[in-house]
Amino acid sequence: MTETTPPPVGSAWIQILLSVIGLLGGIGGVVAVATVTMRRRRFRADTAALLTDTALTIVRPLRGRVTELELETAQARGRALQAEREISELRVTHREMSALVRRWRAAILAPDATLTAIRTYVRTGRSVRGEEHPSSTFEI
Repeated sequence: MTETTPPPVGSAWIQILLSVIGLLGGIGGVVAVATVTMRRRRFRADTAALLTDTALTIVRPLRGRVTELELETAQARGRALQAEREISELRVTHREMSALVRRWRAAILAPDATLTAIRTYVRTGRSVRGEEHPSSTFEI
């Protein structure tokens, strides 16, 4: 049996120095990994804060505009309802006036119509809604 002897490595203090440098390098690597990990978390937090601030910057004017548009919409709806009421009243008035014109026409075209009878008929039935207008007189 032959024994092999390890080759001479050098003095012991060089081995200790290399071990310490390797240990410090390992600790530096751990510190570097920890620093990167912490920076990632901080980067994520900074990114989230930046996105939130940007979103709020964009959303604030939009909220104001939405409020303005809601107010305009409410006003437009109010005007539309008022217009619908006026149209309804005008339709009723149109029907009443059309009926009045048909009655007057029938009275005028009646075979027994006389000028006095037509004047009397017009005076008593001239108002559409029962309101008399004494200032308006019809001369036939």
